This record gives sequence, structure tokens and C-alpha cells, in this order.
Amino acid sequence: MFLSERFFREAWPTISQDFESSDDPEAAVRWILANTKLPDGGRVLDAPCGFGRHSVAFARRGYRVTGVDFSETELDRARAAASAAGVAVTTICQDMRDMEFAGEFELAVNLFSSIGYFSDDEDRLLLDRFWRALAPGGTFVLDTRNRDHFVRHVTREEVVAGIRIENTFDPETSRVRGVWHRVDGALIGETEFRLYAAHELRAMLRPERWRRVDLYGGLDGAPFTLDSPRLVLIANK
Repeated sequence: MFLSERFFREAWPTISQDFESSDDPEAAVRWILANTKLPDGGRVLDAPCGFGRHSVAFARRGYRVTGVDFSETELDRARAAASAAGVAVTTICQDMRDMEFAGEFELAVNLFSSIGYFSDDEDRLLLDRFWRALAPGGTFVLDTRNRDHFVRHVTREEVVAGIRIENTFDPETSRVRGVWHRVDGALIGETEFRLYAAHELRAMLRPERWRRVDLYGGLDGAPFTLDSPRLVLIANK
């Protein structure tokens, strides 16, 4: 169990699709492919894949995609989206901390702020699992919120895709507690996650394992700065 697990098992599937318009998975996938050396028909690991936005976008381009998520509800939606798009996506219902892939993929992605919900040690082990999942020469793409931007611009409340989130930030632990409400005030649930600065994630990746690690301020190639809302790492094995 982890502190936000109940939220992601029970509440998140009821609102996740509200966030579909918040970013453009097709544009993100185009940028990722332009900045990686994924061979035609290459193998892609998308974890967690949610309801399949990025998985389907990769599959549309002819890649062999495996999506991992611990929510069967989200995976059902991912399968339906793949079917509607006329593409194949392999789905696995599993906590990504339990992944046991070994050298099976040319590209692995962890997108949409999907790290930080576990302990620091578990997050470090999760990054190790992505490294092990990659074949030699493979690429890992991680996209999350930038701690430095968050602490400079944090507000007690934010509204995302019509959902009101009350934030409480602990500067000693860099953990954020979020209380989520619908616009009518109804409580959706609570989350807690750890924000990382760029240098922390670089260190957790174990730089000696990677030939190169590049930083960006978004999945559009924006330069990374303290004021970048996003933190994107591209690591080459």
C-alpha cells in the first residue's frame, strides 16, 4: 500500500478522463519520437498507462506497446481506445513497482506526474525497474512536475480540468498533500506525493548506468529552467 493508493483505485478512474484535454498525447508522442532513436516497430513500455492516451498514440505509429496499470477500470478503457483506433496494445494489470521486465523494450515512458507517490527508496527502485526493462541502447522518458517551479508558485488552491485541489506543501519533506473537490464542492479524495528537483532525479537514476541524461522543461522541448512547470528527463541506456 501507499498513501495515495485508495485515491487512484477508487476516485481517480471517475475523473481521469476529465484531464484528457489538459495535454495533447499525440504532440507529446511526436516529440518523444523525434528525440529518441526508436526503430520502426520498436517495443514501448508505458507505465502507468492509465486509459491509454499515450499507448494508443504510440501504437498508431506502428510500435509494439505494452501498457501497465494497476487499475482494471483504466485498462478496460485503454483496450476500448485501442480497439476504436484499430491498433493493438498489450495491457498488464500490475503495480509498476512489481514489474519484472528484463531488456524487453527500446523505449520506456513514465508520464503525467506518475512518480513520487511512493517512498524515496521505492521511487529509486522503480527507476531501477525501468532501467532493467530496457534493451541496451534503449531510452527512458520521465515527465513530472518541477519542484523548483512548484515551491516558487505554489498556491493553496489550484483548478485543473474543472477539479479544485487544495495543496499543502511540507518544505522539510518536499511532499504535497492534495484534497480534491468537484466544482460543486463534493469531496473526491486525497493524495500525497513527493516532488523532486532535477538534481535529485538525476542522482536517483544512478548516472553511471546511463550513457546520457538530458533535461527539458516539457514534452515540447522547452529548455529546462527553475520556472519550468514540468521536468522531463531523457535517459539513454
